Amino acid sequence: MNNKTRYLTVMAIGVALNIILHQTAAHLQLPMWLDMTGTALAALMLEPAAGLLVGLANNFRIAVFDYTASSLFYYAVSAAVALIVGLNMRRKGKSLAKRIISTIVLATVVSAVISTLLTLWRTGGTSESTWEMFYSGIASSWGWPQALSCFFGTFVIKIYDVLASAAIVTGMYALLPKSLRTQEPPLLDVSG
Repeated sequence: MNNKTRYLTVMAIGVALNIILHQTAAHLQLPMWLDMTGTALAALMLEPAAGLLVGLANNFRIAVFDYTASSLFYYAVSAAVALIVGLNMRRKGKSLAKRIISTIVLATVVSAVISTLLTLWRTGGTSESTWEMFYSGIASSWGWPQALSCFFGTFVIKIYDVLASAAIVTGMYALLPKSLRTQEPPLLDVSG
């Protein structure tokens, strides 16, 4: 398979995963978004730039069909995840377990911070997610200020979201043919 076909195939799978999983999570009212799973898969299997493009396509679709144009700013979250997965999983000298754990922690914290800042800026801290509002309400009932409550609600959902996405990406990586992976698979270096 030539490189262009490989890139187009993996990126198309990534976009489809983002759409299908996001719509499924919304339909089932799950406490997660699952709209960055394909973005992470493309960044892992190809390179960060591929994840960036998959995330852009997904966030554009979400802004046009699901929410408002201003929700396109949440592309910053997808971009951060693409960079974190694409760069951190390729680090040499770190064991696979350390790379996976640090990638999950970084993706959770960074995406929660960016999402919180964008939600505070766009809506004053009122999320479009019922579950984020639920957890934010819990923090508010504890007497936490609006910004901290917003972060708490977002952070809890990001924990669920990133863990579920990591499990799906791991499964997809194992199931997809090796011919679709990058020339030097980032998961093969288990030294350190």
